[in-house]
Amino acid sequence: MKLQERTLVIFTSDNGGPVQQGANNTPLRGSKASTWEGGVRVCTIARWPGHIPAGTSTDAITSMMDILPTLAHLAGGKVPSDRKIDGVDIWPVLGSVPSEQPPRDNFYYFRGLALEAVRSGPWKLHLAAAEGQQAGKKSAAQPQLFNLTQDIGESKDVAVEHPEIVQRLHRMAKTMDGDLGQTGIGPGCRPLGRIMHPQPLIDDEGNVRPGSIGTLSRFP
Repeated sequence: MKLQERTLVIFTSDNGGPVQQGANNTPLRGSKASTWEGGVRVCTIARWPGHIPAGTSTDAITSMMDILPTLAHLAGGKVPSDRKIDGVDIWPVLGSVPSEQPPRDNFYYFRGLALEAVRSGPWKLHLAAAEGQQAGKKSAAQPQLFNLTQDIGESKDVAVEHPEIVQRLHRMAKTMDGDLGQTGIGPGCRPLGRIMHPQPLIDDEGNVRPGSIGTLSRFP
């Protein structure tokens, strides 16, 4: 059916590997559950013959949040307009559209309800700079600035050399006070979705929720 020639395949991950369990994120610093690049930056491969140029790469900022609006665009649909959508259409990045700029230049690194770092272009300001610091806990360490283009491993703090960039990224972090919040639930946080009387798809005895998988009532 030549499905491989007309199917967009995206291979990616939700987070970096857990170093304490043997993962190796080199040359990135940090691990799963951290907001260092080793915790959030992952490999991604996209393949779609005739649409995505083979052998190309990009260092544009993208996110799993972008999958929904991107697929909606490619399918000819539209994302809902009655709510805020965190993702953006990254087809200009995937398709290497020369006339369009990458749709995202800034990024906010949250760990739980705590904003731990912000990025603008190549610059990343780590607000919770102390290694091993828990989310939401203030540290005596000063925020650290890294140029990810020159220092992907976040090994050299250049905050002293670029105070104007530190100030700009601090202002960028401050904008979260009116949106998601920096250390708690901000005014822009949506309430959690809830379902009345939720039932598992398959209970602990192997019974399948009625109507969820055709006429199947038991899991083999």
